[in-house]
Amino acid sequence: MGETIKNTSTKIPFKVSARTARLIGRENIATSKGAIIELVKNAYDADSSVAIVFFDNKYSTFLSEISEDHFETLLKKGIDKKLLDIIYKFEEENYILNSNIDEDKLLTFKKAISRLSVLYIIDAGEGMTQNVIREHWMTIGTDNKSNNVFTKTGRVKAGAKGIGRFALDKLGSKCEMTTIFNPKYHHQDTDINGEKTNCKGYKWKVDWEDFEGEYKTIDSVGAELFGLLNSTIKREITQEIPSFDFSKISSEVDFEFGTILKISDLRDNWEDYYVQQVYSDLEVLVPPKETGGFEIYLYSSLEPNKYGEVFSSICDDFDFKLTAIADENQNVKIKIERREYDIELIPNEFFERDALKKFPYTKEIFKKGFWETSLTFSQLLKGFKDVDEDNIFSNIGVFEFSFYFLKRTYDTPNADRFFYRRFMSNDRKDWLNKFGGIKLFRDNFRVRPYGEVKDAAFDWLGLGSRKSTSPAGVAKKEGGYRVEPENVAGAVKISRLTNVNFEDKSSREGLQDNKTFQIFKQLLASIINVFEEDRSYIAREMSDFDDFRFGAERDLKAAEELAKRILESSRAKKKEKESASGNTEQNTSNNQNGTDTDREKEILASKIESQEEEIEKLKEEQKVLRGLASSGIVLASFSHDLSKLNDVLNSRTDKLKGLLLSKIAETEYEGIEDRKNPFFQLEKIKKQDLKLQNWLNFSLGATRKDKRKRKQLFLKKYFSDLSVDWSTVLENRGINFDVTDIENLDLRVYEIDFDSIFNNLLVNSIDAFTILKINRAREIKIKAKSTNKEIIIDYYDNGPGLSDDILDPNKIFEPLFTTRRNPFTGEEEGTGLGMWLVKSIVSENDGTLKLLFPDIGFGIRMIFPIKYKR
Repeated sequence: MGETIKNTSTKIPFKVSARTARLIGRENIATSKGAIIELVKNAYDADSSVAIVFFDNKYSTFLSEISEDHFETLLKKGIDKKLLDIIYKFEEENYILNSNIDEDKLLTFKKAISRLSVLYIIDAGEGMTQNVIREHWMTIGTDNKSNNVFTKTGRVKAGAKGIGRFALDKLGSKCEMTTIFNPKYHHQDTDINGEKTNCKGYKWKVDWEDFEGEYKTIDSVGAELFGLLNSTIKREITQEIPSFDFSKISSEVDFEFGTILKISDLRDNWEDYYVQQVYSDLEVLVPPKETGGFEIYLYSSLEPNKYGEVFSSICDDFDFKLTAIADENQNVKIKIERREYDIELIPNEFFERDALKKFPYTKEIFKKGFWETSLTFSQLLKGFKDVDEDNIFSNIGVFEFSFYFLKRTYDTPNADRFFYRRFMSNDRKDWLNKFGGIKLFRDNFRVRPYGEVKDAAFDWLGLGSRKSTSPAGVAKKEGGYRVEPENVAGAVKISRLTNVNFEDKSSREGLQDNKTFQIFKQLLASIINVFEEDRSYIAREMSDFDDFRFGAERDLKAAEELAKRILESSRAKKKEKESASGNTEQNTSNNQNGTDTDREKEILASKIESQEEEIEKLKEEQKVLRGLASSGIVLASFSHDLSKLNDVLNSRTDKLKGLLLSKIAETEYEGIEDRKNPFFQLEKIKKQDLKLQNWLNFSLGATRKDKRKRKQLFLKKYFSDLSVDWSTVLENRGINFDVTDIENLDLRVYEIDFDSIFNNLLVNSIDAFTILKINRAREIKIKAKSTNKEIIIDYYDNGPGLSDDILDPNKIFEPLFTTRRNPFTGEEEGTGLGMWLVKSIVSENDGTLKLLFPDIGFGIRMIFPIKYKR
């Protein structure tokens, strides 16, 4: 390293290229629509009660027919008359498009008139003084809005990054700002020298093309500023847009103070099609039913009667609505409204079912139309608090969530089965296509692009992925119903004050995808699951009720149709046979009927036999799949302990040791540290290879063919072998596996079924021990005993037990239920099939399953009828 000269250091200032303005404006803000929304937010932050977006696009849009006045105006605006004469010809009272126009001339004309388009963003807010323009408006990345969160009237400011004004560059190359400031909020105005001025407002002009050029620094580029001695914003609007109709704006707005942004040399085509898109975007800019005293208007000179005030969307035709309000203590109050069902059509017998006699499924609650509950963050995101080392829940803060579910289609069979209320499907489709998706709002302004139709971020909560993982129908008996993203709408409301960890991206398109935001998304999905479980429970009961009422009738009808098809087929074949033999006239009616009956029986018997064979094959396949599923769970859980070196694990260390001994004696390393002794290290590797080999043998043996045969299973030997198979894994984790309390019993069962049961239970216990925060000896115990009628197998561990967040312990037996969470994203990591497999296997063997609740840890009891004992 070279020497430095003492006391000669100099601070060298950074220089910022003028090209930075383009990087944080034109190239950083994603879309022109997004840039307009940023400027509307500025109007909100200026305490304006209105924001007006005015497209002066009448003369910039290519039209096939124009009036004389239109023609003359184009001339006044500088369009070459020779070019106009090439494009249009005068007929009667109007100018119409010439036929056979040269494409180059037409393109030249379109480019010429496109420069005539002007965009205005107008507000009636507090305006800006020269000092504010200089210190804040002209300061890139100012922290004014970050430090001064509230506006003068108490609004929470929507902006924070200090780069919103560069949205102007995204829209056009030239900008002129006219601002009249309110002396109520700005008591004194000073110039660059600190001298008091008499100005009432200012005109500020900038040409963004001045920022182009090599080696330019941003401090070498300036904007022009002119003082206005006496004016109002209404007078300035009238001068700029003489045709503007103030009567269309709320009468409460006086337009004395405010700001006009005039953007010209626009970079985009603003024909009516694109104006319509902006209007649609503004419709979802503010949350439904809440505008915060802020009205938005959009007008177009091309279509003066087409647009006007932008009204937020209101969803009043829904099947289900969920409202969730989270407080600062991580409690969530949830209200679910049900409108999907026509209560008058539901028979009283339905509500007499046992499943409908508990909260919230009673007839009284159905008539009431809604029910409420309160859950904590940890109850919603079960298992996450056990792996949450950063206290993410406390970082999320308070929020509100409104969620709507709307079916798009209506079919009579399902409507009768589920007692659905009728609706206009076309109206719903149109509404969902426009306003569907879950939007995110912060301080009454939408954060784009979350929930934006046709955008990649439309399904930002990953509802589609949840559905593809669990495609179960709403009435599936095993559960697992997940809602489709195309059938939902909603709004999530957060605030800069209470959700401080949700930071904007610099592009103004979305929030930074940090850990807090990831967990927040998982929390919202869990809130949606409260609706999914409610709707699914009702659908299952309605489906069962329908089967109870009409199932026998449907089965009889199906049988009759099958018999009819068989009979027709039999007669057709007989007719062909008789025709071929020439003996059709010799058959009597009785013989015909007798023959048909015999053949029907044969065909039905054949069908039944083939069906039974198919069922047996499927059952056999199910056994294999269960074993594979259990093996997969084990392999996924302990993949770091395994490898594919089974063929060489026995001998590789011995071969390596032999090679070393041929060159050097082992005695030469006597007295050397173990870490530097290759022979000692080889012994360590040999022990590790043995562990790997044990694991491979165990996993490869999980689906042995003989395990798929139902035979006598001796429990004492089975659990002894199970203990040996798991010994390496359990010993490494300091877990004692006790299988000494097993009576000398045997059952005739599939061994692979028992493997599935106990491998899943052991995997769950090991996972539970990893999150155990109390230091105690780890134990797993299996007991087996018998009575005159039953064989009872108990499984215990002394881990943390079931989480208190699981309000209904029996939910652990539902498919896809898991409490294993990724500590960084909060996403579910377990398959959610383990305990469902356990219950399924026990039930298939005519057994019953009961959860035990020991003082410490987890317990489960399996009871098999004595008929399975030899």
